[in-house]
Formats: sequence, structure tokens, C-alpha cells
Amino acid sequence: MSSLWPSTIASLNDTLTLLGESVEKLKAAKPVDIAEVIEELKMAAESARNLRALVLAELPEAAWQSRRELDALLETIEKRVEARQIEQLRKRLLGLAAELERGSIVHRRAVRVNQLNQLRNQAINELQAQAAVKGTPQPLPGPDSDEWLEWACGLKEPDDAESLQTIRNGFAHLDEFVANLEPDMWVVKTETPV
Repeated sequence: MSSLWPSTIASLNDTLTLLGESVEKLKAAKPVDIAEVIEELKMAAESARNLRALVLAELPEAAWQSRRELDALLETIEKRVEARQIEQLRKRLLGLAAELERGSIVHRRAVRVNQLNQLRNQAINELQAQAAVKGTPQPLPGPDSDEWLEWACGLKEPDDAESLQTIRNGFAHLDEFVANLEPDMWVVKTETPV
């Protein structure tokens, strides 16, 4: 879920707890601060409005009559948001694979070009395989695919140790390709308009 969901749900639950405590005091015929109870009710109503707006933004056709039905809707929304996040991870990996396919390697020695092309093909296959895994694919650090290779070639230890380690651990072939590639060896084919 987005970062707003947990905080909005928690806010509603917290304000309802406070309001419930005041109601319990009233049930026991204990004194309560009326202004405080009114403020608790306003906060609960505001939290409910915020949560309702979030639910309707995600599921405009949603309708519910009880907290149980709301919780079921929230679970449905959580699954939808999670599925979108997984799909974004997949698109990111496939986007980088496509970017690697679009480019070419230039070097004065054909043997070196062949070595790097083999590493590139292994990296492409690795990215495509990661995108196809069941469940959540391994997240890839860094910018969008069109800027990723330049970013990755610029990583240096120890400043970028975390990003380098993440790439090494999740994408060994991609890491090996980047480690052997010099930025001036990579040329991206630009499509010329017809």
C-alpha cells in the first residue's frame, strides 16, 4: 500500500480508541471533558473522511456498511497495490533488458567486443528471467533504464557499496557486464524518424 494507507488507518483506529474511552467513561457515569470529546469526534470524522477518500480513489465503485466490509475492501486494495508494484518491478527489469538489446559495444578489438556481447546477453537473459519469476522480482537500484547503464558504470566503492552489493547479490551477470564495460564502449542506437 502507499505510505498514506497505514498512517490513515492508524489515525482512524487511534481516534476511535480515544473516543471509545470517553464513551466508556460516560457509560460508567464518570465525568468527561465535553470539549475534549467533541475534538475526539472531529478527529475521528476527519480520519474516516480521509480513509474513505483513499478507498474511493482506488475503488470508485466501492460501497460498505460495516468495518468488516471496509477491512475486506482494504485487503482487496492492498492486493491490487502490491500487484501494481510487482508489475512495475517487472517493467523496470524488462526495460533495462530492452535498453541493453538496443545498444552496441564498440572496441578496437573484436575479441573484446565478443566477450562483452556474451556478458551482455547473459545480463539480458538474467533480467528477463528475474522479471518472469513467480512472486516479487528482485528490485534493481538506480535510475530509469535509459540512464541506468551510465549510472551503474559510474558507481565506485566505498561510496556506492550498498548499490553495488545489491546488484552483485541479485544480478550477478549484470554486475559482471557493467564491471567490464567502459562508458565510452557503449553506444545506444538512436531511432531516426521516417
